[in-house]
Amino acid sequence: MRRFSLDSGSDTGSSSVGVLVTPSEECAAQLLMVRAWAAEQGVGVLDLGTSAAPNPLGPGCGLVIALGGDGTILRALQLAMPHQVGVLGINFGNVGFLADCHRDDFGAALDRVARGEAKVEERTALVAAIGPGPARTVVAFNDVVVARRPGHGTARLRVEVDDETVLELRGDGVVIASPTGSTAYNVGAGGPAVTPTLDAIVVTPLATQGSRLRSLVLDGGDTVRVATEPGSAPLNAEIDGRAIHDLPMPGVLEVRAAPHKARLIRTRPRTFYSDLARGL
Repeated sequence: MRRFSLDSGSDTGSSSVGVLVTPSEECAAQLLMVRAWAAEQGVGVLDLGTSAAPNPLGPGCGLVIALGGDGTILRALQLAMPHQVGVLGINFGNVGFLADCHRDDFGAALDRVARGEAKVEERTALVAAIGPGPARTVVAFNDVVVARRPGHGTARLRVEVDDETVLELRGDGVVIASPTGSTAYNVGAGGPAVTPTLDAIVVTPLATQGSRLRSLVLDGGDTVRVATEPGSAPLNAEIDGRAIHDLPMPGVLEVRAAPHKARLIRTRPRTFYSDLARGL
């Protein structure tokens, strides 16, 4: 991992630090800390609002600080990734896979950033195009789940990788996960936990009949295509556990790695394997 500094935090240089907060917690003390710290660094503070109603990220922002849980950090990544800006996640609950530290350690994390001790951890994100016709394109940092609507029978899907049919599924659906998201729904469905810095895509069927493959780990350069088959139940595409899109019938969903990496800022020694042992 390369070192992070505010001067190298974005492609356009840094004149401000953006702050996104969770609407469900009191963040006044942490906001005061950010303003005092930013003044010492000679940069401004950009109010990005809450994860429920975020403001756009403008040019010149060198760092986004997310105060909240994984949902807030994911929303901050959505704002920051198009600008190639790093996100420092501060967790207000238990420290998860995305957060750098708990809010009790926030001041120490800011000090390490100021001293040039922070590093940039790059993660593969996913882009999903939902069709047919003019495709709707959405970004996922954890996973894209294609699942049957409850009470409507069986999902019937064909999964192709780079135009070659790999799976014909009859069941509840399929999870397509980034390495970051592999420890979420994917693990619960029987898929592998993948180290998050790997450039890969994980495909895991959900409660399927007749498939001998429990899961499949693909190269990050592959394209996954999920197509509905005749007689399938109506399907939804769920993005990062929140945004739900109806999949047209017949319909196609294509998933590939995003052209840019998501950037998480790390201020302290930490390994995926210790997180995994503690969290699973």
